[in-house]
Amino acid sequence: MKKSEFIDYVTDKTGESAKQTGKFYDAFWKGIEEQLKKGDEVCLTGVGTFRIKKRPARKGINPRSKAQITIPAKKVVVFKPSQSFADRIND
Repeated sequence: MKKSEFIDYVTDKTGESAKQTGKFYDAFWKGIEEQLKKGDEVCLTGVGTFRIKKRPARKGINPRSKAQITIPAKKVVVFKPSQSFADRIND
């Protein structure tokens, strides 16, 4: 589902305008992004938790040249669904 399809879905379910729903969507994800940048977890009750995980630098191999390379350290976003959310998906 693309962003526009999601906004259309929420607009249909809530009766809000697409413009208002789009603003909410953007603010929602911006809020999550800001909290993660600060190093905080974002826990959405009944849905799950977003957090940042640090991946250390590691050795790798360039598949084309077969030369060894160093893959730099980075941060990745991890989402762990709540048990109730996982149960609803699996029913």
